[in-house]
Amino acid sequence: MIAQRDALLRLLADDDAATLGILKGQLVARGHAALGELRELLAVAEPQAARHLREVIAEIEMADADALFAELCRNFGPEGNLEEAAWGLAATFLPGEDFAPQRAVLDGWGAEVKRRLRKAATPLDRIETLVEFLGEEVGLRGNEEDYYNINNSLLPEVIDTRMGIPITLSLIYMLVGQRAGVEVTGVGMPGHVVVRHGHDFFDPFLGGKRLGLDECRERLAKMKMPLTAEHLRPVTAPQFLLRMLGNIHAISVESDPPLAAKVEGWIVLCHAAKAA
Repeated sequence: MIAQRDALLRLLADDDAATLGILKGQLVARGHAALGELRELLAVAEPQAARHLREVIAEIEMADADALFAELCRNFGPEGNLEEAAWGLAATFLPGEDFAPQRAVLDGWGAEVKRRLRKAATPLDRIETLVEFLGEEVGLRGNEEDYYNINNSLLPEVIDTRMGIPITLSLIYMLVGQRAGVEVTGVGMPGHVVVRHGHDFFDPFLGGKRLGLDECRERLAKMKMPLTAEHLRPVTAPQFLLRMLGNIHAISVESDPPLAAKVEGWIVLCHAAKAA
């Protein structure tokens, strides 16, 4: 076993691109079952071999994450867990991460809002407590300077940077509200997702700015659309996930065709699950 290990490490340190390509392809083909052995090798590998091992491990982990997320999409119905879908989507871009730090941050935000709700006397006080905390103290806001960066669509990245696009910021409001016991739903207005609590609407992209119906009408008027009751209804979990995927597809269709094709496959699976 030691002789085989040493031989493999020597090959991984080889400068011949063709040899490395064949070897790495063979290791990747072994799939998930090989991860334990590869990680053990990584612990004793010299820098050049270690770099190639990390690339192999990342490729296997990405394939695992892609397969798991595809399975989630295949079965994502009205009662689908939107939070786990968001972590699963992020894992396809950040393979090998467990997102424990970001999950802990969400839990912490939820616990802090829940603590502050003890002084909230009315339903409006409750939602404003959450909105003010996330928008003013946490500083969640729209990434206007780099709006089309795919990281803005990934939940852990948005938690880390406090910047994102409307749908991921809205998702954080929903998840923190869930943890604190405040019902917050996403509203899929054309062009810009906002959140709703009862009859009150807020825009996480603008730091939680409160929106009146007149402002909602003005936004749609700019798109030459009338405001209807349908625009103000909470979106379902499948609709929300499809919109997240649609954003990534739109960003990548020209810049990264292989990614766009992969995302399109997930969209097809989600539509099939939604129709079932």
